[in-house]
Amino acid sequence: MQRPALPIAAALGNTVEWFDFAVYGYFAHAIGAAFFPSDRPSLQMVSAFGVFAVGYLMRPVGGLLLGPIGDQWGRRVLLLISVFVMGCCSLAIALLPTTAQIGPSAALLLVLLRMLQGLSVGAEYSGAISWSVETAPGHRRAFFSSITASGATVGFIAGSAAAALVSLAFSAEAIEAGAWRWPFAFGALLSFVVLLLRRSLEDSRPGDAASGWRAQFQLLFQQWPAMVRLVGSVALGTAIFYLAAVYYVDVMVAAHPEQAALLNGLTSLVQVFSLLLALLGGYLADRWAPLPLLRRSLAVLMLALVPGFLLLASGSIAGFVWGQALLLLPTFFYSGITPYLHASFFPGGARCGAFSFSYSLSVALFGGSAPLVVGWMVNAEHWSTGPLLYLVLLAVLAWWAWSRKPPYLEPRPS
Repeated sequence: MQRPALPIAAALGNTVEWFDFAVYGYFAHAIGAAFFPSDRPSLQMVSAFGVFAVGYLMRPVGGLLLGPIGDQWGRRVLLLISVFVMGCCSLAIALLPTTAQIGPSAALLLVLLRMLQGLSVGAEYSGAISWSVETAPGHRRAFFSSITASGATVGFIAGSAAAALVSLAFSAEAIEAGAWRWPFAFGALLSFVVLLLRRSLEDSRPGDAASGWRAQFQLLFQQWPAMVRLVGSVALGTAIFYLAAVYYVDVMVAAHPEQAALLNGLTSLVQVFSLLLALLGGYLADRWAPLPLLRRSLAVLMLALVPGFLLLASGSIAGFVWGQALLLLPTFFYSGITPYLHASFFPGGARCGAFSFSYSLSVALFGGSAPLVVGWMVNAEHWSTGPLLYLVLLAVLAWWAWSRKPPYLEPRPS
């Protein structure tokens, strides 16, 4: 039987990946000043967030390039490669000279490092979930998968906490002078700890992988109907998260700057409770039929969309908190069930590649872009109900995606 520490080793990889992404977002202003000097601070921010977006755009590429490694050589090799690349890139960013020190090549190196990080993230989540499903005891697969998936949320919360600690320990001038580097150094250290833990992972190597890379990619693209369904199943949850936990937090902080600490703290608190619900979802999916449970949770989420969004966008702090809770709590419960079912969309021999590419593509299209799309609707088009309609359309897409049983879902152990 699998030792309890091993699912944690899989989850910590997701924690490292998302810790780094969160830290970069929180220190975008200081990073922009260090690598994109300009007389206009707004251009620095745009440049810094542009590099942030590059990481998301590279995720599907990483899933396509690195995912098949897990299918050909085993999940353990993939998980070691992904966390090693992330750790090296985090360390390099922590030590990277600024533009003032080495010229424009500093910005180019930053872009390249973020691209490599995006590549590693593209295969990390799906590789870890595939490993968890394939190595866990049959009656605990959904729960172990939810533990692995929860590492991403833990990383996001930890990134927020690290940003808060740095802000408390250093002045704004010290942060811009280089104190922003400390969380990246910590992320690199954590990556190498995870690397040591993962060396003892039991490998999971599918028996139906194709022989040779060309045949492997042919097998991967034969899964396109299931990949389309997986994209649809992921879109709603990832869009809700980026709107409720990122975009509208920034909107509220801009409207109530004196309450920034309170708003960020409340957001973290809601995420903690949401994380517990995600684990509960995985736990219950092992005891009840997972697909009917998921459909019921999705129905609850769809019912919460209208009141949750209206409260979230109301402009009041109380409405913001209740809106976040109404949207994030059912979203995380739903997302606690999906990892196990997502792995069941594909045969073992194409699982890492197909899962990695389609999942990363959905997050890039509907998650990372959600703040941009909603910002355009609200600010440029003055379409206040546009974001709600956008979420409703994604909910319909999710319902369609789960209208049929995943083709490789095994019977629940008695």
